[in-house]
Amino acid sequence: MPPSFDALQIIAEIALGIVGFSAILIGLSRTSDGFTSPDNFRIQLLTYSAFGSMFCALFPFAIFGEGSNEISWSIILWILCLYSSAGLLVFPRRMILLRSDGYKDIFPWQLCFFQTSILLIIFLLSLLMILGYIPNQANVYIGCLILFLVQSSVAFIRTMFVRVK
Repeated sequence: MPPSFDALQIIAEIALGIVGFSAILIGLSRTSDGFTSPDNFRIQLLTYSAFGSMFCALFPFAIFGEGSNEISWSIILWILCLYSSAGLLVFPRRMILLRSDGYKDIFPWQLCFFQTSILLIIFLLSLLMILGYIPNQANVYIGCLILFLVQSSVAFIRTMFVRVK
């Protein structure tokens, strides 16, 4: 069974909106000195999560069609799994490095745990769907994309309101 294309379209539109607002934020707040390391990190996490949500919402439009739904699901689940694993390889380590560089007040452990947990949950759910342990792939896939939206929204809000001193 293919996913709800209406839900995927809404997710892609929301993700595109977050990316658009972040581009405006970046353009308006950029100084001649550039961004601080925490701001760079938050903008990269925001962009990674929003683009992940947007592209993973758009892939089913291209992949589902006349062919087998099983093969289509396999392709998009592997894309989601690989994309989330790339985030797990990059972002948690960078958060810890920023904490060690003196930005503990901007990156408390609770936030590090929250943001890493979202990536880990997406990775585990996509892996479990690939292995066939989760039968209702359409709803869980959309849930994973919503988790990407939550993560990019948190990064956007923190970029807007939590500033480096």
